[in-house]
Amino acid sequence: MDRTLWKNSIISYAGWFTNSLRRRRSILFGLILSILLFVVCVQYNASNDIGIQNIQNTLVMSESDADEQPLNKHQPPAPISGTVRKMKKEEDVNFIEELQEPARKSRRIQINEPQQSLPYVPPQRLVHIDFKGAPPKLSYLQKLFPLIKRFGGTGLLLEWEDMFPWSGSLSPIAAGNAYSKAEIREILKMAAMNGLEVIPLIQTFGHVEFALKLPDFAHLREVQESPQALCPSYNASMKFVEQMVDQILEIHGNVNYLHIGCDEVFHMGECFRCRAKAREDLFLSHVKQVATYVRTKSPNTIPIIWDDMLRHLPVATMQLYDIGKLVEPMVWVYAEDVYRFVMQSVWEKYQIVFPNAWTASAFKGAFGETLYIPNVKRHLENNLNWLQLMSNENSRFTGGFKGIVITGWQRYDHFAVLCEVLPSSIPSMVVNLLATTNGYMNQSLQTDLNEGLNCGIFGHNNEYDGDFLNLNNDPHLWDQFSRCTFPGNTFFRLLYRLHTIEIDYNDFILVTTKNRGWMTSYNVEHEFSSPLRVDELMNDHSRIYRSLLSMVRPFQESMTGIFDKYTISEWIEQRVYPMIKELEKIHNEARDLKAKKTWPKRPLPMLKELLRIGVTERELSTPSNEGT
Repeated sequence: MDRTLWKNSIISYAGWFTNSLRRRRSILFGLILSILLFVVCVQYNASNDIGIQNIQNTLVMSESDADEQPLNKHQPPAPISGTVRKMKKEEDVNFIEELQEPARKSRRIQINEPQQSLPYVPPQRLVHIDFKGAPPKLSYLQKLFPLIKRFGGTGLLLEWEDMFPWSGSLSPIAAGNAYSKAEIREILKMAAMNGLEVIPLIQTFGHVEFALKLPDFAHLREVQESPQALCPSYNASMKFVEQMVDQILEIHGNVNYLHIGCDEVFHMGECFRCRAKAREDLFLSHVKQVATYVRTKSPNTIPIIWDDMLRHLPVATMQLYDIGKLVEPMVWVYAEDVYRFVMQSVWEKYQIVFPNAWTASAFKGAFGETLYIPNVKRHLENNLNWLQLMSNENSRFTGGFKGIVITGWQRYDHFAVLCEVLPSSIPSMVVNLLATTNGYMNQSLQTDLNEGLNCGIFGHNNEYDGDFLNLNNDPHLWDQFSRCTFPGNTFFRLLYRLHTIEIDYNDFILVTTKNRGWMTSYNVEHEFSSPLRVDELMNDHSRIYRSLLSMVRPFQESMTGIFDKYTISEWIEQRVYPMIKELEKIHNEARDLKAKKTWPKRPLPMLKELLRIGVTERELSTPSNEGT
């Protein structure tokens, strides 16, 4: 009995165990499969690490082999397109490296190997602030200057133009919203408090429109029809320049440098006083006269000039006028390929004539007169290529390069509309200043960038070092920095929205007035269209129109702490209002087209304006050779 009970118990337990095993079979199977997958993944990662290491070793060995080739510094680097050039170690500069794989390969490996030599960093790194016709408020500059200092700026190139409080016989030049002398002194004080050296800039030859446009100074023009340039042969012109220099030096004090402009003198040798003289003599004699006056007035002040008018001049002519002893050239190129615009032969001339030189890149205001946001990708490429060139050419000057100025133009000239204003360009300024301060741009600078722009938890984090800014997909850095809180960030963020609306607007205008056949200028002129088709074309009109109207007040509020009411209204008039006005015009045209209830039979009357361009109302006879 006990044996039978024991046997039945064993059988019952075995049955229970078997049933439980069946129920848990899927769980056990999944557990075993997970363990197997884990083992396979570990083995795959180990082998993959070895493979990548082999690729890296191969690339490093290839670089080492390339470094053994002799470097010809007289041969400018090949032009680039869309990527920043990868330089050899002897060229003393690190750059963003983009190793482009062939199109058939979908994977791209980017490697930034540490270089043995230190990257080239310009001794001085100045930010150019262009005040032309749009003066930032002092409260905004008070926030801007510490930012420039934090990211490595050593000074400011301040172009006052009509925003300077000119006085005496020059008082008509000062704009109605120009800074006062007290405000100028406060700006200089803020610069000094942030350890930023100030170099004032005044135009003394070309680009004198701010004065020559006025009747008081029209007699100083080289060409009476154009206020672009002074006549260098007229004694009153030099007297005018001396007065400007006196007033600038009076308020700026004993500055180390004074930039006297002299770029893009478009009119020269055209008036009756100048026709008998060679253009190069006219230019160099005027520059010598102005520079000599500056050095006499302030012996410790070195005049700087833009270099473009010197590029074609022979060495002997420049030496004849002692230009190398009087001024220092500031060589400016804002395009990506610097050597293309200032070739090796020009550098060789400059190195003979001048012991020192400056360079000038750009962070805004260089790629389109009507842009409202800078292309950071292009500007960064420009700055990095300048570093490469400066590394190449620095030792050829006896005193080397003095530094680089990162220009930020607000208008292309006095008459031009506003291009990218300061708050739209802060990320570009910071990125390019950081690159020139360190000699390179890679992910090691990401923390500084995010902290300096107050990105907080929204700071961008990209694990791919070679493309951490993602400039190929986000050249304006809207995605990267729209949620950061740098000075002017609200305006910067609103531009992203405006850009999106502008795309919809352009598509609507193109489709409605060009691509479709019911609201063209012909339809509107003859009031001849289908109401049904007009309604179809106007489907998106209200949405786009309301979106634009909704942007006006936020833009005004976002700019209030940055610019005065005149600059704000000018910007809105140039950027937003034209689209609103065009949409209102199309709305009225659509209303008139739909108001028609009957339409004439063809042919429609000929437009009378066609007579003006030679279209005749009578039927022309068929040419006798037609069809032969």
